[in-house]
Amino acid sequence: MEASISLKSISKKINQKTLLADLSFGVEKGTNFAIIGANDSGKSTILKLLCGLIYKDRGSIYIKGMDSGLHPIEIKSIIGYMPQKIDFDEDLTLIENITIYGEIYGLKADVSYKSAIKICEELTIDTYVNNKISNIPGSILKIAMFARAIIHNPEILLLDEPTSNLDVQYREIIWKYIDKYCNNKTIVYSTHNCNEAEYHSDRIAILHEGTIKYIGNYDYLIENAKGLSRYKIEIFIFD
Repeated sequence: MEASISLKSISKKINQKTLLADLSFGVEKGTNFAIIGANDSGKSTILKLLCGLIYKDRGSIYIKGMDSGLHPIEIKSIIGYMPQKIDFDEDLTLIENITIYGEIYGLKADVSYKSAIKICEELTIDTYVNNKISNIPGSILKIAMFARAIIHNPEILLLDEPTSNLDVQYREIIWKYIDKYCNNKTIVYSTHNCNEAEYHSDRIAILHEGTIKYIGNYDYLIENAKGLSRYKIEIFIFD
């Protein structure tokens, strides 16, 4: 199957701390790839590297065959990124925040607005679209962060713990949308939740201190990584 994302011998340090060490893996086109790991294991760093927020120290990153160092603008145009932190402009309404993001990616204002309304309806948060950010519950804002990431219909979605701190019903809203509308996209997401990775991924990588310890589908990991149960216990402590 065609590779959508490929990392080769990636290393990254910040303030002399090694975040990633000689990291290599690939993600096939149209698949869901979960990265599991404890806090500070390097999950967010991988996603930030892929979307171009930070830059590698060594190695190569290819997105749809394009070198990230040579084609940053082309790559960013096909990626939707959802960070962990809610970072909406509090002076704007929810719909204004999402619509502007679509415009940044080249959508006309009216097209972006209509798309934002439709996505919010599908995610069942449309009753909040005209509210200021300070008047919206955190769980709704988390779902809206996902809406913002997909407003421009990107080919690749990078989701940094998209359902963390959400109750089950809100987690289901996001995953039901992904299952229904995003099955042709390449999705890379980080999570502490092993059950989520089991049910919503084609392959799983277990990341520990900047290196991948195991990679494969869930059944493969169960059969070949006897330490997986230990990781599950450790990961759920942080969830």
